[in-house]
Amino acid sequence: MGAILVLLFLGLIGGIIYKIKNRAAVLEGTGLVELGLPATASVKEATLTGDRLTINTGTEVFIVEISSRKVLLRVKVAGP
Repeated sequence: MGAILVLLFLGLIGGIIYKIKNRAAVLEGTGLVELGLPATASVKEATLTGDRLTINTGTEVFIVEISSRKVLLRVKVAGP
């Protein structure tokens, strides 16, 4: 029983060391993403799915990757 506890403890320590060595780098800066919208534009809907943020302004839809702060897709929506 003691040997199993020692092995589990070593596994726990190994897991902690692995997590520390392989953690994602934290990006520096303000975290702002420039969408290039006019000042009069407003956000109608924003949806967060995992690491992706979907922003709907009514005339355009943006998909932004949160971790890299990059606009992955920008789609203009045709009017009715």
